Amino acid sequence: NDEQVLKLFFPEISESEIRKELANTEAAALAALPAAHCHGTVEIDGRHGILLDRIRGISLTQLPEKHTKEFFALPRYLAQVHMELHKRTAPGLEDFRELVESTLDKPSLAFLSKDEKNRIRNYLSLLPQGDRALHLDFHPENIIVAGDRKVVIDWMTAARGVPAADVAFTVFLLRDAELFPGISTLKRWFYETVRRFILKGYLSYYLKHSGLSMADLEVWRLPVLLLRLGIWGIESERSRLKSWILEKIPEGEMQS
Repeated sequence: NDEQVLKLFFPEISESEIRKELANTEAAALAALPAAHCHGTVEIDGRHGILLDRIRGISLTQLPEKHTKEFFALPRYLAQVHMELHKRTAPGLEDFRELVESTLDKPSLAFLSKDEKNRIRNYLSLLPQGDRALHLDFHPENIIVAGDRKVVIDWMTAARGVPAADVAFTVFLLRDAELFPGISTLKRWFYETVRRFILKGYLSYYLKHSGLSMADLEVWRLPVLLLRLGIWGIESERSRLKSWILEKIPEGEMQS
């Protein structure tokens, strides 16, 4: 209707995943984060969905289509929204380290040996806890521009923790994530060029105004890779992710 929209999930999405997105979105709204409010769940023809506030706007990706000059401001907008999000605490969200550790039991991470998993758990235990809101799927398509407001959508993987972890995940999305399987070489070159431009401007602004460094982000590279493979498990990314994960696992025992 005019006031609400229905986010209808595909049948393969489990009820537990849907409940988690509902809980995360409600927790985000409760923490005064720029998220749409939820109005419960519905079921249509065997498919489950979430009712959300209707946000009348366009994605940050689409903004330059209406206002060409905004293309050059897009990286800054992305960084500003992310920084605002990271100012908020979100006690209702799961601890980031626990979320990552839970992925070790996923079938997509079965290639890891028991020893490798134990070393990963040890590494995670040494990371700082943090209490800030982390989106963990933060990219221009998940930001809706509605007038002067910018609303963040898709909170299924949200957690609480250290902002650098969330920034590291956005770096992965804008640099390493699979774009669109099957697209032409020319389109791939175009999209790669655009997202490199966005990443450069986003990182420049965020690091300058937050005091973080690339070294701070690198600490979270292994957890980001585990989360990407464990939760998303995109077929075309699996081989690369497995290789990167094995490269990042610390050797031997680590001392706290």
